[in-house]
Amino acid sequence: MKNFFLLWGLMFGMALSDVISAAEVVGNVRFVSGGLMAQRVDGTAKVMGAKADVQLGDMLVTASDSYAQVVMNDGTKMILRPSSNLKIEGYQFNQQDPKSDSAIFRLLKGGFRTVTGLIGKRGNPDAYKLRSSGATIGIRGTDFTSRLCGATDCLDEALKTPAKKITPAPKAVGRVMQIQGEMSAKDVSGKVRKLTLGSPVFEGDTLQAAAQSNGVVMFRDGGRITLQQNSDFVVEAFKYDKNNAGQDNIALRLLKGGVRVVTGLIGHVNHDNYKFRLSGATIGIRGTGFDAWCNGPCADGSANFGATQENPLAGAGVFVWSGEVALMSATGSVNVSVNQAAIISRETGNAVQVNSLPDSIKNNPVPKPDSVSGDAESTFEEVPRNGEAGVYVSVHEGQVILENGGSRLDLGQNESGFTDGAVTTRLSDTPQFLLRDNKLDQIGKSSMFNSGINSNGCLVAP
Repeated sequence: MKNFFLLWGLMFGMALSDVISAAEVVGNVRFVSGGLMAQRVDGTAKVMGAKADVQLGDMLVTASDSYAQVVMNDGTKMILRPSSNLKIEGYQFNQQDPKSDSAIFRLLKGGFRTVTGLIGKRGNPDAYKLRSSGATIGIRGTDFTSRLCGATDCLDEALKTPAKKITPAPKAVGRVMQIQGEMSAKDVSGKVRKLTLGSPVFEGDTLQAAAQSNGVVMFRDGGRITLQQNSDFVVEAFKYDKNNAGQDNIALRLLKGGVRVVTGLIGHVNHDNYKFRLSGATIGIRGTGFDAWCNGPCADGSANFGATQENPLAGAGVFVWSGEVALMSATGSVNVSVNQAAIISRETGNAVQVNSLPDSIKNNPVPKPDSVSGDAESTFEEVPRNGEAGVYVSVHEGQVILENGGSRLDLGQNESGFTDGAVTTRLSDTPQFLLRDNKLDQIGKSSMFNSGINSNGCLVAP
């Protein structure tokens, strides 16, 4: 520690700071354990303690075995790990002018964990960026950890430190491939998160599309859906292993609204393991493209959830545009082929063919899910990495976009990514060196690491 301060004193002790105008204050130091220095744009170096001002252009440097927490003016909170260099390249925050928000940080060494504040959550969603080793990380309302690994430091750390026992994070079973308007997902605990392009979808999620909105989701087996506006759709179960097809299992449920569906490998190979439900009806799948709807009494959860021949969309029904399905109720079933539709009859409760198809069924303006390019293998590709040189990012909450050259990788909650300039990839597991820092975890879990934003989206005093 003594050598750390001595080195900085020798390098910058002769700087003439008295002739330089004061730089803009963009945050302050909340906590320091060990040594923290700031290299200023005027060439001076300042030893930083709690409550010290952080200025635009500062290079923040932590000593070995040192940690520091910095709080920015917009409420962003960052914890720097030991031997880290983080530069504040750009920062603009005006409480009254969200469109002017901008935050650009550069990680030159080490790593840090961040819970973002107002920048990136209002105005421009691309306003918050982290740059490191040629990569650009776009941050959108996120809690994430980033680490820049050299040739050996992370590898050495991975070898020296005992593995940390953790509960594996759930794997994404689907991913948003296209979105228009607003979509969200509610997990099994009731927590709601916004969906954007590339967002992961997990088993148990309830997907919701708002008015004037729709989105395409691809699943691991290659199946896809387009969720239509004002619709709720549940991924009740999804088990898929391309190396063990006998254990595959999918259960999907449309709660209300409409959805367009293309089945994947499970729907083609294991028909009986693919369940699609709407209210009290089930659609039997035979490798198919179809539209399903659940409106009126079906969406309300009524015991009689059927529709009528005069208005087949006012209840539960299905229209087939590829392959064949069977619409099944408690009293029987009816086969439905291409360009045919069937409903649950409101009068009898039976599954019956629709006698005359209205244009609103035949000419659905919402894109078919297979109209969006992409394949499941590349979309869900995951590779192991455990300390090779490059930039690592692990997302605890929110979304991160990792870009390097022409490569773009969307990472959601519980996902990790890596880039070394040549390869940008999603990781099969979060590396141990991102998980084993107990000190970082302790600071991160403390109350002072909560974002400085209240439930109304306003800054609160520290």
